[in-house]
Amino acid sequence: MASDRISRETAELCPLPPYSWYWKPASFILEQEIVKQNIEKAIPVNKELMENIKSEGIKNPFMCLHSWWPFVGGQRIKAIFEIRKTDKNYDPIIQVAKFDKPYENIWFLWSNKDFRTKANAVQFQLWELIFKSQWYNYDKTDSGVDMKHYENVGDSLSGWQS
Repeated sequence: MASDRISRETAELCPLPPYSWYWKPASFILEQEIVKQNIEKAIPVNKELMENIKSEGIKNPFMCLHSWWPFVGGQRIKAIFEIRKTDKNYDPIIQVAKFDKPYENIWFLWSNKDFRTKANAVQFQLWELIFKSQWYNYDKTDSGVDMKHYENVGDSLSGWQS
């Protein structure tokens, strides 16, 4: 699902909840409490993506929840986290869209936990699909690799936690 796209026109027919744009150093995201608590265990390392980021940098924007958790770009922020373990000076300025409020919390009102969990997951996947389809302007790396390749590699990794 992470590598799926729809046309920009279709994505614009499905508005996301209100969000604001920011330019931030990656370290700002990594210093957020929710990210510090979960980055090590929630997202596996996509080594192939990490090597590409080292050589070509970050191209497309991130999308974060109100808490600054990057639900679009999590693999990239994990790659930056790993790069910074050996290069503390690596701190690219990234473009981030952040939800203005915790819109995902509506599902906590649903009493059936199993349905609530599944519905929330679907909502995040649809938000990701819409955001990437609207805002990802780069579909290939400088070396010509389709960026969806890295998304598919990441999706196949074990170790994802929600």
